[in-house]
Amino acid sequence: MQLSIGTPYRENAIVSIAQAAISRAQLEHFYTTLYLARWQPGVQRLPLIGPKLAKGLGRRAYAGIPTAQVTNLAILSELVHISTRRLLGSRWPALAANRMYRVKAQFDKAVARRLNKQPTDVLVGMYGASLESFRVIQQHGGMAVLNFVNSHPAEQNRYLVELAGLDAIHHEMIPAWVSARVEGELALADLVLVPSRFVAEQLLKHGVSSDKIAMLPYGVDLQAFHPQSRPESDKHAVELLYVGQISHRKGIRVLLDAARRCRELPVRFTLIGPMVSSEVFAGGLPANVTYAGASLPGGVAEAMRRADLFVLPTLEDACALVVLEAMAAALPVVTTINNGSGELIEDGRDGLIIPPGDANALVRAVTRLVEEPELRRQLGDAARQKVQSAHSWDAYGASVLQAIDARSQQLAQRGVQRA
Repeated sequence: MQLSIGTPYRENAIVSIAQAAISRAQLEHFYTTLYLARWQPGVQRLPLIGPKLAKGLGRRAYAGIPTAQVTNLAILSELVHISTRRLLGSRWPALAANRMYRVKAQFDKAVARRLNKQPTDVLVGMYGASLESFRVIQQHGGMAVLNFVNSHPAEQNRYLVELAGLDAIHHEMIPAWVSARVEGELALADLVLVPSRFVAEQLLKHGVSSDKIAMLPYGVDLQAFHPQSRPESDKHAVELLYVGQISHRKGIRVLLDAARRCRELPVRFTLIGPMVSSEVFAGGLPANVTYAGASLPGGVAEAMRRADLFVLPTLEDACALVVLEAMAAALPVVTTINNGSGELIEDGRDGLIIPPGDANALVRAVTRLVEEPELRRQLGDAARQKVQSAHSWDAYGASVLQAIDARSQQLAQRGVQRA
């Protein structure tokens, strides 16, 4: 059984699926927008800008996937999207968001054209970028597998209205035409990969059959994300880290509200992540908060090794990977019940779970961790033990292939022509 993958951007789960398929000699094609690994060696040698440019290209180089199996599609659309996001994203975020969705649709059409000429047994496609591809693959008797990396659009919009007070035209809301595409993908998919019970229950609520939902929690790179010894020091403040989009959805307003209420505590808040909704910073940042930008020179892993605790007060999240990464770095984590990765945390044992949108609860959790260093150590150690014993990307990729095999056999027994 040969498998092809379509993803318009780098996504850890789908890369691990590709790597697992390669290990079984099953990967036929890997379709994406910009895969630039072959350019890295050359630009590395350029004076002055070479190393920096090579690092940027590295974000488009997927380790372990041979260049011969990679096909770049919708390249111009992706370049326009990147330019729009970087040049105009902060001033016109709605335009940047629209371009992102349009790239996915254009990429999907390009994959569909390829599949008409080169059918495959199984296509693994991404949320919002697979509608036309799924139609074609099923016309050829293949199996459609949807990597459902977000919440259901209707549920995501509901949370943004109820917990963030956004209106229907805000750029963080999922547009109606995108929601319709995702509904179509769910209807066509033979198998839907979800990372959490949080998302699985949403899909069941919206009529997706339980027999085509595979709930498989994400993995984490245990080599990149690991603890380092934190000897006693003379520093006067506990370092609290947030990593993620600067947006309403991620609970930034709640986080800033909590930071203001923690101004008497010896704690410093550092925020890292791309700016999505600059209005969440309206009124300025509290004195104990620093926004470090979209990234740091040492990367997220290094920032986590320097931090004392990690907070993600998200209003909704299918399965925020940064939580697993923080756990792997032995950081005590505070996150919400609306975060799928929070399902891995046993409250009070290997992290703290709070209600979404509740600044008071966040203040109480932060205060507790700031004032109890031994609790921070215990939660962090337990978190590391949990993820290293059960959550690797290798295990995730293998479990997806097993789920595809099982679903294929199930469909065959019912007389459905699939791979």
